[in-house]
Amino acid sequence: MGASISFDSKYRLILDTEVECVSLNPPSDAPKKKQSGGGGGDRKKNDRESESSGSDGSDSGSGSESGSDSGSGSDSESETNKSYTVKLTTEIASYIRSYLRKTQFLDEFDLVTEIELDNYNHAPGSALVFNSDSLVFNANNQTIESLGDWEYLPPDHQEAADTKSKSKSKSKSKKRRGDDSDGDDAADADNSKYKTKDDDLHVSEIEHILKEKFEEYNKTREFIIHESKNSFLCLKINSVEIVKA
Repeated sequence: MGASISFDSKYRLILDTEVECVSLNPPSDAPKKKQSGGGGGDRKKNDRESESSGSDGSDSGSGSESGSDSGSGSDSESETNKSYTVKLTTEIASYIRSYLRKTQFLDEFDLVTEIELDNYNHAPGSALVFNSDSLVFNANNQTIESLGDWEYLPPDHQEAADTKSKSKSKSKSKKRRGDDSDGDDAADADNSKYKTKDDDLHVSEIEHILKEKFEEYNKTREFIIHESKNSFLCLKINSVEIVKA
């Protein structure tokens, strides 16, 4: 079954990463410049040759230019957003460390590491949250390590219902108290079908959930660490490992 999450222990999240470069194919005006240069060469011929070949050259020139445009257009479409994994350099490592300090990434990291437990037989609204104390990038093995602890959040409505029930009980008659007792028993019976904080949450299952969530970010290239005119670098999280600190 594997180890279970302990709420009294510190954990280290180890995220295996790579950096992807997405190259954007820029529009090229080189063919147009070449055409204008060719036209200048034609004007060096004698007048008659210039008139006859100039009109022919104009027609063929426009034809070749349109062909060039259509060709470059198709090439542009096929080459746009080409991507490839890049080797980690000192400069890229610096981009990553800077990005990990940005509020944007910290907010997204909090969202990814908050796991709603509705689909895992826990009460609706319950969640498992990782409270991160630090985020460090290790260039030697290209991993991000986050130190922190796990917290179990019960459903908000359950806490509100408990508070409301306590406040009402102070001003009830004995009969009313008896009715509420029956209601509380029914509520307890209903809640008993759900798992609680005391039930096992297996580490391997949490790792799988986090990996799937990061894969969604990888698909949309959310973690952009650097942008230039014709390309950008994005951080990808390929796997997640949870170990006790």
